[in-house]
Amino acid sequence: MKLATAAAILAATAATSTAFLSPHSIHSSSLRRTRNDAPSSSSLLKSTVFDPQTTGKSVGISTGFGINGSSSANPKAAAQKYLNTFVNDTAAHIIYSKLLEHNVEVVNGYSGGAILPLLDQFHRKHPRHGDSKTIRWITNSNESSAGHVAEGIAKSSTEADGKLAAGVVVATSGPGATNLVTPVADALCDGVPLLVLCGQAATTAPTDAFQSAPAVEIMRPITKWSYQIKNAAEVPFAMDYAFYIARNGRPGPVFLDLPKDLQIQQLSEELISKFLDGLPMLGEDGGKVETRVGKEDFVRLIPDTSAIHLGSVDKGLSFQVDEEGKLQHVESGHDAYHLDHHNTDTIYSGVDYDNIYEKTEGRKMSKLGAEDGLMKDMMGLIKNAKRPFIIAGQGANDASEELMELAETLQIPVATTLHALGTFDERHELATNMVGMHGHATPNYLVQDCDLLICIGSRFDDRITGRPSDFLPAARQAEKEGRGGIIHVDVRFSENAKQVKPTYFVHSTGKAFLQAVNKEIRADPPKRRSKQWIEKKFGLEAEYPIKITKYNPEKFTISNDDGSTSEVTRTRICTQSVIAEMNRQLLETGKIDDSIFSTGVGIHQMAAAQLITWTKPRQMLSSGSLGTMGVSTGYCMGAKLANPTKICISIDGDGSFNMTFTELKTIGDEKIPVKLMILDNESQMMVEYWQRLFHDKRYIAVRNKSPEYCTLASAFGIKSIYCDNEEELEEKMRSFLFDYDDEPVLFHVRIERTPCLPMVAPGQPLDNMILVDEDFEVDKSAAPS
Repeated sequence: MKLATAAAILAATAATSTAFLSPHSIHSSSLRRTRNDAPSSSSLLKSTVFDPQTTGKSVGISTGFGINGSSSANPKAAAQKYLNTFVNDTAAHIIYSKLLEHNVEVVNGYSGGAILPLLDQFHRKHPRHGDSKTIRWITNSNESSAGHVAEGIAKSSTEADGKLAAGVVVATSGPGATNLVTPVADALCDGVPLLVLCGQAATTAPTDAFQSAPAVEIMRPITKWSYQIKNAAEVPFAMDYAFYIARNGRPGPVFLDLPKDLQIQQLSEELISKFLDGLPMLGEDGGKVETRVGKEDFVRLIPDTSAIHLGSVDKGLSFQVDEEGKLQHVESGHDAYHLDHHNTDTIYSGVDYDNIYEKTEGRKMSKLGAEDGLMKDMMGLIKNAKRPFIIAGQGANDASEELMELAETLQIPVATTLHALGTFDERHELATNMVGMHGHATPNYLVQDCDLLICIGSRFDDRITGRPSDFLPAARQAEKEGRGGIIHVDVRFSENAKQVKPTYFVHSTGKAFLQAVNKEIRADPPKRRSKQWIEKKFGLEAEYPIKITKYNPEKFTISNDDGSTSEVTRTRICTQSVIAEMNRQLLETGKIDDSIFSTGVGIHQMAAAQLITWTKPRQMLSSGSLGTMGVSTGYCMGAKLANPTKICISIDGDGSFNMTFTELKTIGDEKIPVKLMILDNESQMMVEYWQRLFHDKRYIAVRNKSPEYCTLASAFGIKSIYCDNEEELEEKMRSFLFDYDDEPVLFHVRIERTPCLPMVAPGQPLDNMILVDEDFEVDKSAAPS
């Protein structure tokens, strides 16, 4: 990633008042703002320059912006310097160059007329390449699968800055774009950085032209940014901004719509001059700054500075051009959008939770790591709590070492969310494994009984909390008595009290929070905590293990190849027993650390989360919030493309696999050595179980008639294995895991129908779990979604 975050914050106009505001006070207003009416970035022109590492102190103009009439305060000259590096390149050429600049190695997609100019850039014999390295192009069976492969790349790979790499997918206009709606929505829901580049009918095409669709409008609600290019001069800005937005703050998808005629438009000096002359200034109506701010504007110049504002007025960020002619991001305000893209390393308490952006009378703030103030108060709770508990979310994935240090030092049990599985090694005695609706019973009970919950990088999804009004009763009581409460750490300020009102909200990364807390503990170690809390954890684990259904052996008569018959003993198997056997073999061979797993959505997904011993961050690739069936194969392909030395295993159900098994063609064509395990019970078992509980066993739309998966694999030149009994499972699992290192293999496992327990009944508290597969009364008005 080439965009470096500068230590500067945007300066104001020369006419700005010299009074300094706190960087956390937000532009003042006589109107009280709610979450949906958060302060806009246009207010940044009335702020001065703040140091993000201090509170309430200005750092003046020494931070890098040329302001107040200095010779370097020329945003148009900066923009021209930036664009001059692309003179005479076409837009398609620039896009490909930017992909290289941002370290993209693989692009997935599908062809079509409207994207041909860009697609041509990927051809190995294109004259632009010569002997230089090219980006690997992979043609998928459809655009939706291409999106899921790109997600798999993003979910499983990080760049030098420690942040997730952005997956890239290319498709044509019309149905090419609309087929990508599901992976784009999936990426937004789970915080996956994704760049989607789609062709569009030419700007000269008539209304309702062939394969045209309002793609920008379709994608806008499910992306962080959705934009149609207006001319070639915008393309360099758009590509850099797209990568930055996709990878920073909470990551997510970005969509760029590329009209075909503009893809071949050449960036001439004349076009640059015309573009620059037409750029609006970022200002406020009625002010001294001439403004022409329209909804369609994307690039704006910031007056009296050398900075360029990209994005919309209300949702945009600012950049400068460095000595090499590349964009560098600079912090430019503390409005709602900026606060969700720049953590301030600040602790908050006493916030008006109906108006979190307002500096109300009772609100207190302290810098994370300060020697006094809220940091001291918060550390007092962490050190003195008798029953502390940690929930580690996706935001802790880059801080596994720091998390381990805190947990071990203070003997705090740790649970993880679905997307954080592995960030705390489950071989450790303090691990309680996954929390939530289908989590282990132990963390669910401990969460409800803890006096201090430290939630790091999780947004308190409803699958974690159970019935919100009954969530964390003991911690709430401890908060009232001043001996505990809730500490919530998140990079997005907008998550403050969105689901759960915290005692302290820490606007920071999980890593920075843990480093600051560990530093304080090393400097002033607390007294050793009583073992009673940890002993309770061990007792719960012994009382409530994950149970695996066992079947009695049965005798069968089979026909031999020579026409004779013989009697054999066979024992049926289930989802849980198959996953447990796979986990056992990977652990015993020492291969678990080198494995990445993907899942579809259903019983197999939750059983994998429960029964695999997760040991490394980002080992589990799964669709959490959107719950997208059919993603496992694509995720697994992406993981293998991004991590060629890892063992990449797709654990899929027949219902999910049936949705996207056309990717077997891509796997066979590209020879991607993934391992595909299909747990086949000819059922959508999770929904079937809900119909059993909530709809009086009226089963509909939940039974599948599965194809011969081994025959299907063979049709695409892929090796396969079949198993339907316990007696052969061990050997066939060993072969599946270890005999096919350099080629893909499919493992078809025929299983019985079993639910996934424990399960928190919908509408019930987190500790009210279904533990045994029995029929009982449920609240049918609270049927699960």
